[in-house]
Amino acid sequence: MCYASDIVVIFNVIFMILIEQLEKLGLSENQAKIYLSFLEKGPQFLQELSKNTRIKRTTLYLSIGQMIEKDLVEVIIKSRRKQYYIKNPQLFLRRIRERYNLLDALMPQLSDAFEGKSVSNRVKFYDTQNGLKEVLKEIVSLDRQVEILTIESNINAFFSLGFDFWKEIVAKKKVFQIKSRTLISSAEKEDFLLKDHQIQIRTSSLLNDFKISLYLYADKVTIFIPEDSLCLVIENDKIKKSLAIMFEVVWRRAKPYFKGQ
Repeated sequence: MCYASDIVVIFNVIFMILIEQLEKLGLSENQAKIYLSFLEKGPQFLQELSKNTRIKRTTLYLSIGQMIEKDLVEVIIKSRRKQYYIKNPQLFLRRIRERYNLLDALMPQLSDAFEGKSVSNRVKFYDTQNGLKEVLKEIVSLDRQVEILTIESNINAFFSLGFDFWKEIVAKKKVFQIKSRTLISSAEKEDFLLKDHQIQIRTSSLLNDFKISLYLYADKVTIFIPEDSLCLVIENDKIKKSLAIMFEVVWRRAKPYFKGQ
């Protein structure tokens, strides 16, 4: 005999499995809960969504905004209130297929260019949030004499890794006394900038259409696409130095973001 409590346990297990699978497809835990709630209950106002997912409204604002940027969620005005709903899941599946088809086409070229007999030519690919976190932890564990050069885009999307995680990253950066210089789009919002560490920031309108985050350090180039949970690490000194020259050209023409820099 199957009791009601057994059914609840079964559904909870299924729910946890679905959350885990959606995370593997690039959604954060909160985004996965929101997505499943839309599938189950259809369009919802923010208050309804908060009640159904048990996610605070302040957190919901951030997650919903990221899902809109990923083209997963739409918003309509109903009775002068914003109501949210997900797009057809087939569009989500198609986007994932396109992403991996593009990477499949790109990887042989990258392998030919960078994967040789020498250990100085290596390419590593990550497609989960945990992978992105591991790369960022490695970056802030560098020798203090190494300067990090970054071009950041869509900083808001990086916060899907968790605000506590970023506090940990900044704390490690301060402990290791790692210096960094960052270029951002002139359209970037100040709300998403973490300032409490050794960092110089300049802004340029040349980066307004820049869609990736680029990190240059040691002999490595790392490309982040946080909204898709993608990361590509290229270990090649020639490529890093060439991109660093391009960084310096933009840096000289860019404007300081904070006064006094």
